[in-house]
Amino acid sequence: MRRDRRAWWMRHWLLGTLCVQTLEVFERREPILLVRHDADDGMWQLVGGSDADGGTGKVGHLHHAIDEDPTLIDVLDLPPGGSVTRTGAGIPWTGRA
Repeated sequence: MRRDRRAWWMRHWLLGTLCVQTLEVFERREPILLVRHDADDGMWQLVGGSDADGGTGKVGHLHHAIDEDPTLIDVLDLPPGGSVTRTGAGIPWTGRA
């Protein structure tokens, strides 16, 4: 996986890794600005600029989100409990755990 970053994508595709996305991110109305990899259940969270609303979140496969935003490949090695942010689409990710 160190030689080819796309191997992380393939791993999540094979495992069918799930993620929770805000409605705005799921519908591609907002870019992903926060990625969190939960420590307790291993779930990935993808949040845009709007406040996350637990009642409207959508569950999907992480690999579909990566297909829509290939910059997520840069953060797929995020350990459980870690998170990264950015201020806009195309801006480098900052943070880790």
